[in-house]
Amino acid sequence: RHCPKGGGEKKLHRVMMMLETRKKTYSRRSVIAAKPTTTAARTTRRTEDDDDDVNVVSETMRKRRGRRTHEEEDSRDALPLPSGKKHKKREEEEKTKKETKGKKRVVLALFLLYSSVGMILVISYLRLLIVPDAVRTKAMEHAEFLFPSWMGVNETFLNLLPALNPDVLNSDSYYNAMEHLIAARQVSDMLNAKPKHPVVIVPGFVNTGLELWKSKPCIAKRTQFRQRMWGTPAMAKAFFYNRTCWLEHMGLDARTGEDPDGIVLRPVEGIDSVDWFMPGYFVWGRMIEALGEIGYTGSNIHAHSYDWRLSPEQLEKRDGYFTKLKKQIEGMRETNPGEEKIALLAHSYGDTLSRYFLEWVESPKGGKGGANWVSDNIATYVNIAGPTLGMPKSVSALLSGEMRDTAVLNELEMTLGPMINTFVEKLIGSLEEITLVFRSWSSLWSMLPIGGDEVWGGSEIAASSSTTSDPEEVIDETPLSADVADANFLTIREFKNQREKKKWKKQQKEASATLTGLSMDNSLHFLHDLAKQTTPANAETSFKKRTKDKWYGHPLRSKLPNAPKMKIFCLYGVGKSTERSYRYTKDGFGEHLGGGGSDEGNVRRHHHRTASTSLTANASVVAKQYKLDVESDPSQLEWQKGTLSVDGDGSIPLVSLGYACASPWRAKTQNPSSIPIKIREYAHLPKTLMEGGFQGISEGEHVNIMGNVDMIRDVLKIVTGHGDAVEERISSDLPAIVRKVDENRLKSTKRGGGRRLHRNKAGF
Repeated sequence: RHCPKGGGEKKLHRVMMMLETRKKTYSRRSVIAAKPTTTAARTTRRTEDDDDDVNVVSETMRKRRGRRTHEEEDSRDALPLPSGKKHKKREEEEKTKKETKGKKRVVLALFLLYSSVGMILVISYLRLLIVPDAVRTKAMEHAEFLFPSWMGVNETFLNLLPALNPDVLNSDSYYNAMEHLIAARQVSDMLNAKPKHPVVIVPGFVNTGLELWKSKPCIAKRTQFRQRMWGTPAMAKAFFYNRTCWLEHMGLDARTGEDPDGIVLRPVEGIDSVDWFMPGYFVWGRMIEALGEIGYTGSNIHAHSYDWRLSPEQLEKRDGYFTKLKKQIEGMRETNPGEEKIALLAHSYGDTLSRYFLEWVESPKGGKGGANWVSDNIATYVNIAGPTLGMPKSVSALLSGEMRDTAVLNELEMTLGPMINTFVEKLIGSLEEITLVFRSWSSLWSMLPIGGDEVWGGSEIAASSSTTSDPEEVIDETPLSADVADANFLTIREFKNQREKKKWKKQQKEASATLTGLSMDNSLHFLHDLAKQTTPANAETSFKKRTKDKWYGHPLRSKLPNAPKMKIFCLYGVGKSTERSYRYTKDGFGEHLGGGGSDEGNVRRHHHRTASTSLTANASVVAKQYKLDVESDPSQLEWQKGTLSVDGDGSIPLVSLGYACASPWRAKTQNPSSIPIKIREYAHLPKTLMEGGFQGISEGEHVNIMGNVDMIRDVLKIVTGHGDAVEERISSDLPAIVRKVDENRLKSTKRGGGRRLHRNKAGF
């Protein structure tokens, strides 16, 4: 069938067929012969010689007529193999071969997908590079050889990359990577600004690198002493080697809240610990570069890093954090020319620590610095995106491990948000383990919302329950605060069994679901009751702390320091959708609180329990018993993925960012020395695609605001002694929020449930 036309080739084919026939004949004789004779031996040798001839001829024929097509090979592979024991091995090999081929195709598809995404990110990241003119010229000359034509790399594209020369730095058309430096030069030229106040930086949540001092065998093979477990690409190396082991190392002991047995993580020291989280992703990097541009150096800039997993109390108990901060500030002031006071800069959770420190340092039971220590040592306090009234997302993180903000977690949410329920467990680990890790961090318990129903709503409507057949029914919808669209902080929907849930999904009238609405106070009680079963140390400590409602730096109870010459600035972003209230359902089939759940659901949740004994105090209890109810989003409200969003910076709602700065801190009861306070809001302007990189220059987002050029310019004015040039700017609905919350607190005071209020200077 495959023999090509032609006399010579036909003869060659006949010779080949004759030799194949002789091969079969001699092979049959050799098998039948009981004992090989001399003739048989000669026949065998002749058969071997003939085999060689046949192989040579066959190879020649294949070269002449070409190989069979892939379709013919596939059809041959598809033929059923003869049955029998001697063919079982071949069948297994063929099966393995097909499985391997399928896996290779999947791997190839994933490789192409990730390569495409990586190329897009690399091209975007290249926009931030500083390219010398010589390199630009060479690249342009050989662009057609270096880049494929479909990439569209031409002179216009290359001109988007800033050149390293003074003309570009001084020109009006500057670029993303250098705008913060140009802003620093503008401040220096206009105000003749020079370094005045030494700068102490208190970074935010997850902003400090953590390094490994002692590890367990499960991760020790791939890590080195003092390797980064959080921050830098080394984190990815340890994470992808064994993510379960990595999560165990990142967690703390559930019973004590301290280091687990055999594991020691400590913060990286110095500026390097807070400047860049990873290549291409800055935290304090842009701010530090701008400070350096106007003359600051390592001698008058200090980053007081810390283990961001710990609460303020544990930081002082384990590491002596505030004692060291006190000595650091005193030393910098004494060694600075003119003994200038310190400018204290804090971001995010760093604000919680800084307010704790400002009261602790003067307390006879704390730092014992005396009543005038802050006045003598601190010139200005800059609060950048501080959660003064807590962070609602901390509740969702502790309740179900579904946290979507801060540093790299925020960036992961933007990338993986739509696939959070299907992909995150494969990439990061089970949400059961993540929930336990979050609960082991006492820092998250310190960021729970403060102010109760007076601030967050729910004081006029008691938590209630109802049974409904309407999937779109919302209970207790009366707004209680200017930024609240639902009176309940948590709304929990439950079903008796899976059948009822299926009926409810199909909007059948006979279906029933139980709705439970919880105010902020009741939501925190609900969280404490759940978490104390698995993480008793943090849950019980937090409950006692909240019951007393008194601690160092309490935003609504503590007085500001007696420092009339000190200045306070509250800088934060607005105009970005921020989670505020949540809808939950029972994990599994959404079964009722009192029910045991289905066997299938129980098996699934048991499968996701952590293997670590340090992350939970009771391995028989499931930590993640609830999940965000993404199926019950009423169309008339701004519900997305089980969350209701309001104005804020993407992580902290506006009421938490600005209320304390606008009202109680300006009242005489909490500000007896009348410290001047200014609020400066920065409208969020999303990064455009042409800016390149991962972070923009005009964002108000919780982390990316650290690269906001307008905000950097204001901070430079403050630390160089020109804080008077920074004027208050409020563009949001903060005044309306302040009036509403003050009314709620006043009503509570009249009922005997709160403290007396005084009108502040700003007249809010």
